[in-house]
Amino acid sequence: MPQSPPVNLEPILLDALKLTPNCFGVLNQDKEVIYCNQHFASIFGTTAEDAIGKKSGDLLRHAWETKQGVIINTDDFEQWLENLHKLHSEKALNQYETDLSDGRWFKMTRINLDSGYTIIMGADITNLKQAQTSLEQAHQQIESLVNTDQLTGMHNRRSYNQLAKQECARAIRFNQQLSLLVIDIDYFKVINDNFGHDGGDSILKQFAQICSDLLRQSDSLSRIGGEEFTIILPMTDGEGAMIIAERIREHIAKHSFHTTQTNNNINVTVSIGVSSLTAGDKVIQDLFSRADMAMYCAKRGGRNQVQQTQPV
Repeated sequence: MPQSPPVNLEPILLDALKLTPNCFGVLNQDKEVIYCNQHFASIFGTTAEDAIGKKSGDLLRHAWETKQGVIINTDDFEQWLENLHKLHSEKALNQYETDLSDGRWFKMTRINLDSGYTIIMGADITNLKQAQTSLEQAHQQIESLVNTDQLTGMHNRRSYNQLAKQECARAIRFNQQLSLLVIDIDYFKVINDNFGHDGGDSILKQFAQICSDLLRQSDSLSRIGGEEFTIILPMTDGEGAMIIAERIREHIAKHSFHTTQTNNNINVTVSIGVSSLTAGDKVIQDLFSRADMAMYCAKRGGRNQVQQTQPV
């Protein structure tokens, strides 16, 4: 069988490298670009014609100064470049991801050959990154849905159980203060009977917003039942928790609540139970049981008040 004449692959490969959406470049022993396609040059915010003959460090400096191409977050470029060269020289094969100012992402492969030449290839993974971002956003939305009370926008019981467990474990481990409030809206059934469930829902949302406005960023407000709420107070002792609880009670009692069904102001009060972490507490349920007991003491004592029980 006659053999085909040998094919010169160089022009074929060069044409392919020009057309590929991926980047490809070759550096000599002095880290100068001796060949690259346009996608490789775009990583440095320049053209292939301008990139060839320049050192990789100068191209990176151009990208950093012009904020084009690869995103370089540093105030000290020379130190950043020195660290990069050291990292790349430690291994014959380096793989990493890089993002560009135009939104593209590349998965880079850098190969240091024994001859001293360096091959740099990059696969465009922009679509993959966009898909990952969409999945992460969807996951966050799902997490928000399963951990958020859809009426008030606050934490729900599931989220409360997780947060309370974490905060209690942290406080015990590091010997920190921790307090818990259990809050119940007084005569909420009467509100529902008089103004309907839509009116009751409106009261719940207004109540949650008032509480949220009074709390620190580190505090966590949760709706754990119909009209029952909890507030986790990290780094707060019993005295501090009583001050916060009384402030909430006072603001609620003075606030003019309203619903869409009536223009009249609706008076709302709350009963609040307070408990704080003690040396004998092992789990968050220890605090909750005492705070819940204190809340019912406030109910029996006439409502619209704050009560605190001490551990037995």
